Amino acid sequence: MGKKRTGVTKGSANSIVISFTYQGKRCKPRVRGKPTEANLKAAIKFRARVLNAIEDGTFDYVTTFPNDKQRFLFAPTSSVKLKQYLTEWFDDHKSIYAASTLKKNQNIIDNQLIPAFGKYPISELKYIHIKKWFKRQNITTKTLNNKLTLLNQALNEAVEDELIAMNPLFGKTPKGKLGESKKEDIDPCSTQEVADILNNCQEQQHNLFHFAFSTGLRTSEYIAVTWNDIDWPNHRIKVDKALTAEDKVAGYPKTAASNRWVKLSEDIIETLKDQKQFTYLQGQEIFHNPRTNKAWTGDRPIRNQWTTILKKAGVRYRYPYQTRHTFATLAATAGEPIGWISKQMGHVSASFTYKTYAGWIDEDAPEAGNKFASILKQKTTIISPLKKVKNSS
Repeated sequence: MGKKRTGVTKGSANSIVISFTYQGKRCKPRVRGKPTEANLKAAIKFRARVLNAIEDGTFDYVTTFPNDKQRFLFAPTSSVKLKQYLTEWFDDHKSIYAASTLKKNQNIIDNQLIPAFGKYPISELKYIHIKKWFKRQNITTKTLNNKLTLLNQALNEAVEDELIAMNPLFGKTPKGKLGESKKEDIDPCSTQEVADILNNCQEQQHNLFHFAFSTGLRTSEYIAVTWNDIDWPNHRIKVDKALTAEDKVAGYPKTAASNRWVKLSEDIIETLKDQKQFTYLQGQEIFHNPRTNKAWTGDRPIRNQWTTILKKAGVRYRYPYQTRHTFATLAATAGEPIGWISKQMGHVSASFTYKTYAGWIDEDAPEAGNKFASILKQKTTIISPLKKVKNSS
């Protein structure tokens, strides 16, 4: 004979779940307490009182279960403030974000959305309120969308939860101020500067920055690669994770396109073989901070050592991420196909790569254009404007 159903079950080590139906909806609020035999019996009696209150029409869900997330379904919508809903909605979704994104989104919730809209009952928030707010911000459309994406997602879920009939942002295309978007600061090193930098590195520093200049990986990517990511026979390395200063463990790369195989030149294979003496036996991250003999924890320690190296080399300062831009510009200058460069770097498209770096190609390519000129010279006799005028007189 099966165990009798009581509507009361163990929730966790410190909670008990009570199940019942209210206003046609299945409810499973939790009450605090260890699921001991005595507490489970007390919960059964408590559930009986809840059922009696529902039966005689005196049950108040919000008062009875003030911390349960389902309470929003039964509270008058005029009493549910957006501050409360946004806070709990974001708490429910924190696990889906990488550490760096979580920090950014938490800042938007706490310092942008709640101060602007938290005072409104969720049912009374209108598009005009949102529009007036962003007009005062004087921000670009891209920045505006970054801020409103979270609000839009929360309001969509509020519709699913039947707290509001319609998302006030539905079908709207908010626009910020017009103006040029800020371009990324691209300031690559010349071939001579790369040589000067590497000549002033020691052991692991040399291996790290030689790898960075030669592969184009982002800082967050090259400090996360492990020995198991290397495909030695095919001279390539798998890039499928990244580690930022906010991360405790490596997460996913920046974009889907960033998950890629990167080709390794013969020189880099030799550099990696040299690096084996420092970290290979530990079997995890390839590159370690030589000052701590532990894996890098973000870009700040790298920046500190990089700054010292540039001073010794007599090279003008750029931040370490410029190793990535240097790879792109030097590879393009050397005549490598833009499509190949794009795949190496994990860009979404080759057109993005070309648009980003085309303006830098000529600096290390003084002979650019000569091939084109030679073609015209072979096929055409060019007459100067002065000679044409003289001959026609």
